[in-house]
Amino acid sequence: MTNESTPPKTGLVVIDVQKSVMEGAWQADAVVDRIAVLIGRAREAKVPVIYVQHEDDNLVKGSPGWEIEERIAPAPDDVVIAKHFPDSFAGTKLGETLRRLAVGHVVMAGAQTDVCIRTTTLRTLIEGYDLTLVEDCHTTEDATFDDVKIGAEQIVAHTNLCLWCLTYPGQTSTIAAHNEVQFAG
Repeated sequence: MTNESTPPKTGLVVIDVQKSVMEGAWQADAVVDRIAVLIGRAREAKVPVIYVQHEDDNLVKGSPGWEIEERIAPAPDDVVIAKHFPDSFAGTKLGETLRRLAVGHVVMAGAQTDVCIRTTTLRTLIEGYDLTLVEDCHTTEDATFDDVKIGAEQIVAHTNLCLWCLTYPGQTSTIAAHNEVQFAG
């Protein structure tokens, strides 16, 4: 989605920063505080803020745990998109929304690094968008797979590493700290 003559318009996508999702997340309060700063900077730069909010049998629409964290609550001009799968594009209007807003560069933050963030970062690149994963604005919980325990801090670091070295032809894919993200409206 890059255009060589002008930099692509940026949009901030915040995934699954919901009350029950954040309850057991690594460094949850610090991550939410940094996301709040990031959202403030995006709004100041007149960059669209798009929230993706998961719904399923365990995260029931309208329940207290389904609500987005108050510290980063959507403003009236923000977009909120419901999703039912880890991939924020699957069965949602995220792609349509990004096109309507003329976004070519997605800045991403949020929760469930090992599932929803990882899946959506890859899909964002596959769809042709430039991508910046905000390296200190995503989190998850400790996990166990095949009797191997993987700490949330390791999952976050590994996801940052994987995205940092992932390239697609003609696209930009990078990581940046919340205070280093460059917003191009």
